[in-house]
Amino acid sequence: MLVIVVVVVIIYRIYMINHINKREYWLPVVDDGGRVIGRIARSVSLEKPGVFQHPLIRILTFKSGNIYLSQRTYEFCPDVRKFDHPFECMMEYGFSVEETLEKMQKDFFPNSPPPKFLLRYKHENKIGKWQVLLYVLTIEDENELTGLDKSNGKFWTLPQIRENLGKSYFSAFLEGEIDFLESLLNK
Repeated sequence: MLVIVVVVVIIYRIYMINHINKREYWLPVVDDGGRVIGRIARSVSLEKPGVFQHPLIRILTFKSGNIYLSQRTYEFCPDVRKFDHPFECMMEYGFSVEETLEKMQKDFFPNSPPPKFLLRYKHENKIGKWQVLLYVLTIEDENELTGLDKSNGKFWTLPQIRENLGKSYFSAFLEGEIDFLESLLNK
């Protein structure tokens, strides 16, 4: 009888661990070259900010020389209510960059061409250490963007962005990218 109780308890414990793990959002841990070297639960990574490096996809939306920016709204962001690129995604463990980009395209800009890779760089903030993969999406019309609260954003010119740098309008990510974006767009 004791053996049956022990077996049932062990099976129940395994079931509960698997159930909890399915609900957890797993993040890949990457080395400086972008190679996945492990995984960790997002909740654990948030408890130990800056210990693990995760890939983060950001997509700059570009139209007629202007960049679309909107206020950041999600809670896992140190720059809430500051302007930034609206398309950003922490990659989930087990998904490739291409799969993540395809999902973002399907959800937010299904009628546009795929975004093009621009730059890989490192960024650290108070919630983590990131290996950022920056892409550019060139659109012809703002209506190509779907699933986005357009009342929360607008197109900015580079001079407008430059004029407002350092005044707490923009996220630290965007402020770190501006010199690169300026050299890219002035070509």
